[in-house]
Amino acid sequence: MQEENQELEKLEEELSYEDNYNELPPNDIVAFNELRSCADLLRMYETNQLEIQPDFQRDVVWSKPDQTRFIDSLIKQLPIPSMCISLDYKTDKRQIIDGLQRMSSIINFLSNDEWKLSQLEDIDENLSGKTVHTIKTKFKDLYSRVQNVVIPITVIRCDYSKKSHSEYLFTIFHRLNSGGIKLNNQEIRNCIFNGNLNTLLKELSKSNIIVNTIGEKSRFANEELLLRFFAFNDNLNSYSGKLSTYLNSYMHTNRNLTDENIEQKRSLVTETFTIIYNQIFDEKSIKGIGKTVLEGLLFGISQNIETLKIKDKEHIKNLYAQFLQLEEFSLVNLKEGLAQKEKLTNRLIASKNIFSN
Repeated sequence: MQEENQELEKLEEELSYEDNYNELPPNDIVAFNELRSCADLLRMYETNQLEIQPDFQRDVVWSKPDQTRFIDSLIKQLPIPSMCISLDYKTDKRQIIDGLQRMSSIINFLSNDEWKLSQLEDIDENLSGKTVHTIKTKFKDLYSRVQNVVIPITVIRCDYSKKSHSEYLFTIFHRLNSGGIKLNNQEIRNCIFNGNLNTLLKELSKSNIIVNTIGEKSRFANEELLLRFFAFNDNLNSYSGKLSTYLNSYMHTNRNLTDENIEQKRSLVTETFTIIYNQIFDEKSIKGIGKTVLEGLLFGISQNIETLKIKDKEHIKNLYAQFLQLEEFSLVNLKEGLAQKEKLTNRLIASKNIFSN
C-alpha cells in the first residue's frame, strides 16, 4: 500500500509540471535580441520598468556561494547565458522569464552595500568574504566592471491581456527555465497571471483555517489546490481533460475579479475548510489524505455547503467514511488517469452525490 501511495504521489507531482499547450506561437508576438549592461538592468528594476517578482521562486533561490560565483564570472568576463524578458508593449512593463537568480545577484551586488560575498577559494581574492561596500571603496575597478558588463537579452514583445499570449508565455517558462530546480505550473502562473485572484490564492493559502487543516505547503501547492477548487466549482462542465491549459485559462479569465466575487470565494473556502476541520479531520487523516482525494473532498463539501452546515458531526463523519470507499477514488482508478476528463469529472460528481445525502 505504501508503494502504491508513493506511485500516486509521483503521478500527482508530474501533473503539476505538465504543459498541455501545443499551438504555434501567436503571429503577433515578436522576439528580438538586445544587449543591456548590469547598471542598465538595475536602473530598469529600480524605476519599476522590470518586474522580477521574487516570490514566484520563493523556494528556488541560489545559495550565497552560487551568487558569489556568478558575480566573479561577471568580473572575469566569462560567457554568461542570455536572459529572457517579456515586454508588454501596451504598458512598457518588462518581466523576467528566465534569469531571475542572475538578476537577483546583480541587484544584490550593485545596490546593497551590506551584502557580503561568500569566502571561496575559486574566486578573485578581492571579492572573497568582502562586503559590497569594501569592494566599492577598495576595489572600485571590480565594482565598475560589473556595472559595465553587457548581458545578452532575448525580448518577447507581447500583450499580457491576450489569452493566447499568456498561454505562450507559460510555455516559454517551461522551456527556458534553467534553474537548478524546475518551476512547477503554479509558480509560473504566479508570475504570469497577476491580479486579485492570484493575490487571493496566496492570502488564503496562509490563512489559519487552511494551515491548521492541511498544513503550509511549499512551492505553491496550496495555491494550486485552491485554484483547482475554484475552477471546478465554477465550471466543471468546461473541463476538457487538459488540466494545465484549463487552469491557465481560468486564471486569465478571472485574474481581476470584482470585490463581491472575491468575498464570495473567500467565504466558500472558509466555510468548506471549517466543516472539514471541525467535523471530519483528526491528525492522522490530515497526514494521510492525498492531494487528489483532498480535492474530491473539498468539491463534495462545497457543493453541499448549506445542507452540511446544519448536519451533526456524526452524520458528516459517516458521509466521509462512505466517500473514502468510493470506487472513483481507489488507487487503481486514480492511477489510470488523474487528469483524464471522464475520470476526473466522475469522481468529483461522485463526491458531490455522497455529501448530498
